[in-house]
Amino acid sequence: MTSLALSQTVISSDVVGSSGQRRRQSHLDSAHDIVLTTAFSAAKAAGHPIASAFRRVDGDSATIVVSADVSRSWILADFILREVAIALTDVNRAASEQYQLRLRMAVDFGEVVLDPPHVQGDAVVGAARLRDAPALREAMSGSPEAQLGLIISDRYYREVVLHGERGLDADEFQEVEVKVKTYSERGWVRLPGLAAAKPVSAAPVRESTSDGPVIHTEVLNKFEERVYAPHGVFGVVRDRRG
Repeated sequence: MTSLALSQTVISSDVVGSSGQRRRQSHLDSAHDIVLTTAFSAAKAAGHPIASAFRRVDGDSATIVVSADVSRSWILADFILREVAIALTDVNRAASEQYQLRLRMAVDFGEVVLDPPHVQGDAVVGAARLRDAPALREAMSGSPEAQLGLIISDRYYREVVLHGERGLDADEFQEVEVKVKTYSERGWVRLPGLAAAKPVSAAPVRESTSDGPVIHTEVLNKFEERVYAPHGVFGVVRDRRG
């Protein structure tokens, strides 16, 4: 390790609703650690260069720092959206409803000073603030079936997700404003497994009035999965005189 700043990817993870009964809290903290350890093991077994990643656990939260040598699209698509999601599902499969583990995860990147057990840098702060974003908390609260809530920085979205590597789809992320303490930036939220609504067809409907014909443009939406769209407006009808 070095005390010099180096370009790194930072992942900040936190257990949703971990406070309460001590036995439950202990289970969730342990399950969180198992999920991360399992995901790392799976990534290493697949031969990806993540073995040297730094991980620090602070109670029910964790900070992970990964070298810039590891593809940022791979970190998001393969490590988080695949290995972490699989490990999370496996842990919850064996747990009762009361002990289901749900995680908020945030990702950013930038210059980081890593001097274990200490880690510093704007990306470290940014990932922590994104993780605590009210928009992500609301999304998880409004979709209790979601096991994982993911938020990434605007830079991560623009420089990584928009290029579509490793199957990343920019349309699966929703833009949100993040204001936590002195941090004020744009972020992008995704709840894996919950689809966004997309308009699939529109047809004009003619109707006559005393002022002449009115054309209603109806937008139809098709939902193939449970929808996460807290700021969405559906069923809009726009009138215009014919």
